[in-house]
Amino acid sequence: MNLNEEEFEEVKKVMESQMLTLLAGNYVELFEQEFAEYMGVKHAIGVNSGTAALHISIAALDIGPGDEVIIPPFTFIATASSILQNNAIPIFADIDDKNYTLDPESVKQKISDRTKAIIPVHLAGISAPMKELLETAEDNNIAVIEDACQSHGAKYKGKKVGSLGDLGTFSFYPSKNITTGEGGMITTNDDDLADQCRLIRHHGEPSWYVYNRLGWNYRMTEIQGAIGRIQLKKLDEFIKIRNENAAYLTKAVDKMDGINSPHVPEYCEPAFNYWIGRIQPEKIGLTKPQFLEKFPSSKVLYPKPLYNTRLFREKVAYPKGCPWTCPFYGKEIDYTSLNLPVVEKVTREIFALDIHPKVSREDLDRNIETMSRLTNK
Repeated sequence: MNLNEEEFEEVKKVMESQMLTLLAGNYVELFEQEFAEYMGVKHAIGVNSGTAALHISIAALDIGPGDEVIIPPFTFIATASSILQNNAIPIFADIDDKNYTLDPESVKQKISDRTKAIIPVHLAGISAPMKELLETAEDNNIAVIEDACQSHGAKYKGKKVGSLGDLGTFSFYPSKNITTGEGGMITTNDDDLADQCRLIRHHGEPSWYVYNRLGWNYRMTEIQGAIGRIQLKKLDEFIKIRNENAAYLTKAVDKMDGINSPHVPEYCEPAFNYWIGRIQPEKIGLTKPQFLEKFPSSKVLYPKPLYNTRLFREKVAYPKGCPWTCPFYGKEIDYTSLNLPVVEKVTREIFALDIHPKVSREDLDRNIETMSRLTNK
């Protein structure tokens, strides 16, 4: 994490105030206002995790039993589990072979009369192809929830990701571009959706002991709000350092034979969260497990498509097979027979490297030296 005295001083102020909840203090409210201004949206709703942001967003759209939501299988589990937690069905579409985000053509093939939303994931600071996805959503009268949990500050054609769909979601986990320890944010330009998100965040309770809908305790704390305000001021500088580190790695790797550097589409202004490399096993003579074993500072990024995990292969979400056995669904879905060729290949070849502001030039050079050695066998 990139925290210093500024964050410590703000946390101290919160502690001295004795107002640790957003129900009593104003740090979360101020953070929400400043985040909304940074994003160029009307509303930002602070929550306690990126997972909560996704869960609330789906619930705010009244997506539930019998409904389907299209997502990529190359993402963190929360993109999928938040759908299941709303008793809806995740439908997996394939990814693009270069930027590893949702493939719009695959999405079109997955749309049914039960599709209620698409969740494009902006992966590691690279934006999904939003024009095509938004057009598909509009043509089919379905919502778009942007999962921007790894892409704070990234832009699609000049607009920040998380400001383009019906709702945007962010995480402030320590590995993200900014952090509050734990925490998350929802963004939207829709007044009604913003009201519903705030309601769901606090037990469905607009005032004490008045319960208007099912909700949870997903509130962000005042300590998180205080840290977030300082971190947000530093975000553009963090992105600058991350992008410089990514460019340094890419310049070196592009001279090697056997490893591909990240592809940045023309429409995207990246805000790199990780540097994602891709090995060519046939050229370097190593499988991905062998490569990772010889390169201990590299990271595994999503080792298999989500549909190949036990959760989906055995459908073990809720008791009695729910939500798949829900009578409102009435369809049979077999994830074990699903084979999306691009993501299957990508998961066998992808690895990631840290590029956060605390990574030194010496760290980058050591990684470059290791990759050079492994590609010159």
